[in-house]
Amino acid sequence: MAPSFRRLVPALLPCLAQCYSAAAFGPRILADTNRDGIVNHLDGTDKHGWTDRRGAIFLPNIGDSLSRCPAADLTGAPLSNSDLWRCNDASGDRLLAKSARYAAPLLTLPMSELSDDAVGHIYTEPAHTRSRVRLFWNDTSPSSGSPYEWAVVDKQVTFNATSLRRGISLAIDSRELVTDSAVWNGSVTVVFEVTDGNRTERDFVALKQAPVLLHHHLQPAEVILSTAAGGNQTIGAAWQSHFLRGLDNAVAGDVPIVLFNHSDDIWAQDFLEPGFASMPGPDGPISIRVPLRSAQSTRDAGRQVFTQLRGTGIGGFQPGSGSGFGWEEINSGGNIETIPPYTSRAGRRWPNGRVVMGTHFGTYPADSMVTFLKSQEAQSPLFLEAGWLVIGHVDEMVQFLPSNSSLGFTIAVADTTSALSLLRSADSSGHGDTPFVSYTGDATPDLLTFFLDPDLLGSTTIASILADPAFNSTQAYAQRYIDQNLALLLREVPLREQDVLRVPTLFKDATYPWPTTPDGHPPRLGAAPAGERKLKGLVPQAINGLVLGNGKYVAPKQWGPIVGGRDIIADAVEEVYGRVGLEVKWVDDYMTHHVRGGEVHCGTNALREMGPWWETGEQSDGKQ
Repeated sequence: MAPSFRRLVPALLPCLAQCYSAAAFGPRILADTNRDGIVNHLDGTDKHGWTDRRGAIFLPNIGDSLSRCPAADLTGAPLSNSDLWRCNDASGDRLLAKSARYAAPLLTLPMSELSDDAVGHIYTEPAHTRSRVRLFWNDTSPSSGSPYEWAVVDKQVTFNATSLRRGISLAIDSRELVTDSAVWNGSVTVVFEVTDGNRTERDFVALKQAPVLLHHHLQPAEVILSTAAGGNQTIGAAWQSHFLRGLDNAVAGDVPIVLFNHSDDIWAQDFLEPGFASMPGPDGPISIRVPLRSAQSTRDAGRQVFTQLRGTGIGGFQPGSGSGFGWEEINSGGNIETIPPYTSRAGRRWPNGRVVMGTHFGTYPADSMVTFLKSQEAQSPLFLEAGWLVIGHVDEMVQFLPSNSSLGFTIAVADTTSALSLLRSADSSGHGDTPFVSYTGDATPDLLTFFLDPDLLGSTTIASILADPAFNSTQAYAQRYIDQNLALLLREVPLREQDVLRVPTLFKDATYPWPTTPDGHPPRLGAAPAGERKLKGLVPQAINGLVLGNGKYVAPKQWGPIVGGRDIIADAVEEVYGRVGLEVKWVDDYMTHHVRGGEVHCGTNALREMGPWWETGEQSDGKQ
C-alpha cells in the first residue's frame, strides 16, 4: 500500500464516522472532491458532479514499475507497436505496490447499525468505464497490523455487514488514456449501493481522469534527452560525440542528460513529445509522465518511449500514424510547441497553456494526435503555417520564452530583416569581402548531409550574397510567412508587438527536386505546391534551441561572418536573448544537425517540471 494510504486510512475512518451524524442507514462514499490531497468530511458536499473547480481526480496508471513489459516476444521478434504500448502497470487486475501511489483514494463511511444480512456493492458508471478504470479495496483490516493488500472490485463483488460497519478504503486508477473524448472523456461515477432487508439505497461520487498536458518553457527542465553516439552509422560517431560534448558543457551539470541508445535516429525532439498528468496528493501533486510517441508508425526510434523511458512514474502514448508514409515530418514532435499559460484577447483562459502545431498548405498533422490533444480539454491546438519550410516544423520559426512581462513570457520569432541589416551594415563599413560563413571544420559529406553547400563554405562573401537576387527574394518569402504567423499569434496572445523578440535568421531556398536525391525528395517530406517554396536555415537557426529554465539558452553555434574578431550574427543573437535575461550557450551542430535539416532543439528534448493544473480553477476548454 502507498505510504499516503497507510498513514491516512486508519485515522480517517473513525474521524469520518464522528464527523457525520447521519441516520444509521444511509451509504456515503467520498473521494478527494475538494482537491486538497486528503479524503475527509470537507469532501462531502458538491461531490455528485464534476466541474473545473471541484471534483476528484485520478490518473492513468500506465507506468512500468517492475520493468515487466517486454519489447520482444518469446521468439525474440520485436512486438508490434500496439502490443508494445499496451503493456503497463494497469494492464492487469493487480494494484502493484510500486504503482499504488498513482491510484486515487476513496472511502465509504462506516455504517454502524446494519443487520448481519446487509450487503453492499461498489461499481462504476457508465458501464463502459468498467473496462477503462480499475477499482480496488484493501481486504485487510487496518487494525490487524498486517500489510495492506488490494483486491479488484467489480459489480459482482459483495461487501458483507462487517466491512460495511467498518468502512471501506478504496483506490481507483485508469487502464488507458483519454484518446477521443467523443468515446470517453475520462469521467466516471463510483456508486456505493447497500441493501439491508427490503431497503436499498445508494450514494455516488464523480471523478475525472487528469488531462495529459504538454510542457511549456516556464517549466524548468529536469532531464535533457539526446541520442548516444555509440554505433551511430547514420551521422558518424565522431560528429555526434562532438555535439554531445558541447551539449554537456552547455548544460554544465544543471540537469542530468539521458541518451537514447536503442536507435541511430538523432532527432530526439521529433520522435516524442513529453507530457504529464497530475492529481492532488497529501504531500503535494502526484504526477506521472506521459511522453507521446510521434504519429510516425515506421519511425522505430519512437519505440524508445516504451523500451527505454517507460518505468516507475512514466508511461507513454502510441498514436495512430499519419495519412500517408509512416514518417511524415508534419507529425514530428518538433511540429508541436506550447504557449505558456495566458488569457486570450477574447477573454478565454488557457491556464495550462495552449499547443501550437504547424499545417502544410492545407494538410494537418495526424488526426490521431490532434484528436488526442483536443480530447484532453485543456490545450486544444492553434495552427500556424509551416509548409514553407523543408522540414516544416514550428520550432524552426517560433518559440516562447520566460520574460518579466505581465504575461510572464514573450514570443520569439525568426527574423530575416534584422539579419539582413547586420550584413548590410558590415558591407557598408568595408567588410564586404568577409567570408559569409566562418565554419572551418570537417565538412566531409555523407548520404544525409542534404543541405551541405560547398560554395557557401568557400567563395561566398557578405557582398556576394547580398548581391544575389535569389537570396534576397528568399528572405522576403520567408519573412512574409513569419509575419503572417506572428500576426495570428498576436491576435490570440495579448502581447505588444514591440515586446516580440526577433531572432536574426537567414534562409536558403531548398525547393525540390534536390539534385542529390534520385527520386526528388524523401517520402517523409512534402513537395512544394505550385507557386510555393521550401526553405531551410542558411546558417544555423538560433531560434531552434533549448530553454533550460535556469537563465540559460542552448543554441546552435552560428558560424556567421567574423568582423573585428566577432561573429556578428552570434553577437546579435546574444543581445536579443539577453533582453529577457537568458544567457546563450553555444553548441556546434553544423555537421551533426544543421546540414541534415535541424538544429540543437531538434537534436534534444526535455522532461520538465510537473505541477498542479487544478489550482488554476478551470481548464481552458471549460468542458465537463
